[in-house]
Amino acid sequence: MVMAFREVVPVSLFNNEPWRWRVATRNASKQGWLQFDMEDLHADLMEKAWVLSEHADDAVVSLPGSQGPAGEVLALVNQALADHNLPLVDDGPEPPLERAALRIHEDLVLMERKDDEWVMTAGAVCFPTGWSPAANLGRSLAGIHAVVPRFDDIALAVDRLFARLRPGSIVWRPNWSVVDTATLRLPAGQRRMDPQTTTVDDLHLRIERQTLRRLVEHPDAMVFTVRVHRWPLWSVLPELDLGLLQTLQTMPDDVANYKNLLAWRETLVEYVEQALGNEK
Repeated sequence: MVMAFREVVPVSLFNNEPWRWRVATRNASKQGWLQFDMEDLHADLMEKAWVLSEHADDAVVSLPGSQGPAGEVLALVNQALADHNLPLVDDGPEPPLERAALRIHEDLVLMERKDDEWVMTAGAVCFPTGWSPAANLGRSLAGIHAVVPRFDDIALAVDRLFARLRPGSIVWRPNWSVVDTATLRLPAGQRRMDPQTTTVDDLHLRIERQTLRRLVEHPDAMVFTVRVHRWPLWSVLPELDLGLLQTLQTMPDDVANYKNLLAWRETLVEYVEQALGNEK
């Protein structure tokens, strides 16, 4: 069962103003840290198990010395599972984040402070949106986001977010993209849409519900979680209002190209205008 859009994103996804990158985090409670959809959980976990059997070299990564913080993340996942009366993480030789990720919808990324930079030191990422965990292991926030056009516009805001988040605190934000598939796993190089073979009716809005939680026992570490949701774009257009149009029309070409929207922009604007017009 697909969760309702407003249940996943109970805030404005788009702003009715010219486009710009926004961090735009909101506070989250411990109870709201992870999402559990009992009708969909089994299917997601089966998909994760398949990914880990076929793509473990890219999906599960870690640097030496990350075991302690990763173990704390596993304990936090176990607490969330217990709160929902779900089976706890199994003991085993696999890395802690891998075992934890096999019990929840979310992917898990561990960030640690090293020489005044936040570095990715471990991850269990089965459902990436166009990036490679293995390629980014050991990279700083700036290095991970080097491929993102105009990231420098919000780099200072991201650094401030990491600096001010206190041990035990949790924030969340939605991130969005438009893709032509409902597939959960979109590895690097596989998020491109071909307007010659795809129509706007094939497009999906892909939302990542991202959370950031600073650890308590290891305060120089944070866990970043990502839960992927997707809906046919036509089905959620009434929820997006005219802010989507403003975003599409004012997004710089380099960002639109990064988001795979450049070739689609005019067609998608016409499609959205027509769909929203019919809703009035």
